[in-house]
Amino acid sequence: MIIEHFEDGLKLAKAFLETKKRDNYFDFTALCEENLEECVYSNHLEDDEVELLRALKEKYGEEYIKHLDEVFDDPDIIHDFTCGDEILDIDLDNIKHKYSFSIHELKTDGTISTHSHLVELSDDEYAKLLAWCIYDEHLTINVLRHRDSNLFDCIMREIDSYYLQKEGYFWVDNPYIPTLDEANEDTKQIIRQHNIQRDGFYLGLFPFI
Repeated sequence: MIIEHFEDGLKLAKAFLETKKRDNYFDFTALCEENLEECVYSNHLEDDEVELLRALKEKYGEEYIKHLDEVFDDPDIIHDFTCGDEILDIDLDNIKHKYSFSIHELKTDGTISTHSHLVELSDDEYAKLLAWCIYDEHLTINVLRHRDSNLFDCIMREIDSYYLQKEGYFWVDNPYIPTLDEANEDTKQIIRQHNIQRDGFYLGLFPFI
């Protein structure tokens, strides 16, 4: 199979994600008891828990939050949702998942340390990342900046935010480079599944970047 257009890779990526096992993350809104204001948190849900909540919402409508004890018989689970506050809503339509990127960090002594970092992306965002990897055999995070600046910003915003908090800096002059580890591995699976032929050249608008 020959990939001639980005859209070809996007179709394959979306089909692949329908079979990929991942952890689900949903935003939920709670009322902060201390400040009496609404706060948004992120929480992890298993696939079966998502289905239970959707069934509950279908049964009770927007009042389903008041009936969480019908599907979660452990009070600690409900407490984890609320973070001790009153839960107001769970955004069941906005699923995100966390994907692994390796961070290669240049130390002041000239050595490089490497560790894994999870970046939260929506299905559409990760499908686009896979599509770019399929379409461009040589895709790196810096090449992605030229191909899809919005997706690049989405990925780097979370990584930059982590380092800003970690180091306490107001500005970081990029002493670290992320690599697309999980996306690259998923791309290899897609290529094998569809017998995609690649000639080793860039396929798109930026052949020399």
